[in-house]
Amino acid sequence: MSRLVYSIYSHADADGGIAAAIFGKFIRQKYGSHTWDLDIVPVNHDSQHGVWNLREISWPCAILDFTLHPQLMDERFFVKKSAFVLQMGGESKIPPCYWIDHHPTGASYSFLTPENAQTILTNVISKWDVTAISTPGLLRTHREELGLSLDLLKSYEAYIDLAEIIDGALYATAEAAHDFSNLAVKIQTLFNCHHPVIDRTALYKRLVRQIMHNPNPEELFDTDPIYQALIDYERGLFNKQMKSYRAVTKKVKNVAYANFSESKEYDGLSRFLPYILFPEAEYAVHVLPRHGGHCIISCGINPWNKPVNSSKHLGNYFAKHFGGGGHAFVAGGKVPENQQHLVSNLLSYIQEN
Repeated sequence: MSRLVYSIYSHADADGGIAAAIFGKFIRQKYGSHTWDLDIVPVNHDSQHGVWNLREISWPCAILDFTLHPQLMDERFFVKKSAFVLQMGGESKIPPCYWIDHHPTGASYSFLTPENAQTILTNVISKWDVTAISTPGLLRTHREELGLSLDLLKSYEAYIDLAEIIDGALYATAEAAHDFSNLAVKIQTLFNCHHPVIDRTALYKRLVRQIMHNPNPEELFDTDPIYQALIDYERGLFNKQMKSYRAVTKKVKNVAYANFSESKEYDGLSRFLPYILFPEAEYAVHVLPRHGGHCIISCGINPWNKPVNSSKHLGNYFAKHFGGGGHAFVAGGKVPENQQHLVSNLLSYIQEN
C-alpha cells in the first residue's frame, strides 16, 4: 500500500506549532507512522497563499489554532472517504478530520457557536473552546473527548505549560517577556523568527518535527546550533526595536500608541515593548508601515496593568472593522491607507470607560 498523507494546518506561531507537534504524535501513534505521512502546514491570515477561506485544503486533515475552513462544512470534501474505507479495510484505519481552536473569532459563521459546533460539523471532530488559554492547553483539558491518551499529554506537559505562558502572556513582567534566557521566550522567538535569510515555513516544520520527536524542551536547543544563532540575532533586533519604538511611541490617555505608518525606523513588531516604555498604559496599539495599500494594525491589553471592569472584546472589534480577529485581550488586522480614521475610532473605543 502506498503511503498516505495526513495534513495538519496549524497557526504559524509557538501555540500552533506545539499543538501541531502533540497532535502529529497522536496521529502517528494511533494510525501508524508506516502508513500515514504527516504534512505540517503553517498558516496565517496574511499568508502568501492568499485568503484562507478560498484556499484548497487536503483531505484528511486537522486545523489547529486557526479559523475553521468552509470545506469542513461541505459534504463534497468527504466523498473520497468511502473509497478509502474499502481500500484500507475499515474506517478505523483512517484518521478523521479535526478542527480545534480557542480563538473567539475562530468561525466566520454567525450560526456556529462553541456550544453547537460539534453537532453542526457532523463530518469533523471539533472542539472550539474560547475559554482555553492555548490550543495545547485545550488538548490537555479535552483529551478524553478528542481521544488523546493521558500518557501522551503527560509527556508533553512541559511544552503545554510553555504554550500557556506564551499565548497567555503569563510572564512576570514586560521585561521578562523579552528575557532571551527564558525558555518560553526562546521558544516563542524561534517560532517568530525574523532573520532575513531564514525560510520561516521550513523552520516551522523543522521545529514541529523535532518537538514531535523529543518532548523535552530543554533539549530542543541542543539539536541545532543555528537555533542559538537565531536567538542571538533576535536579541540584537530587539535592541534596535527599542530604539525605533522610543522614537514613535507616545502615550495617548490610557494607550501606548506606536504609529510606524510614516516612519523609516521600523525594525519589526514587538508586542510588549510599549509596556516597558509606558508601564502605566492599559492598552498598546501598533500601526505598522504602509505596504500594498494597507497597514497592519494590532492592539492588546497590558497583561501587567489590565483595565478595570473592561468588557471590550478586541477580537470581535477587529473582525468587524479591520478584517482580522483574535482574542478578547489581543487582536490584529489591516487598515486601508485611505481609511486611517479607523485607527482614531479604535483609540476612542478603547479609551472609553
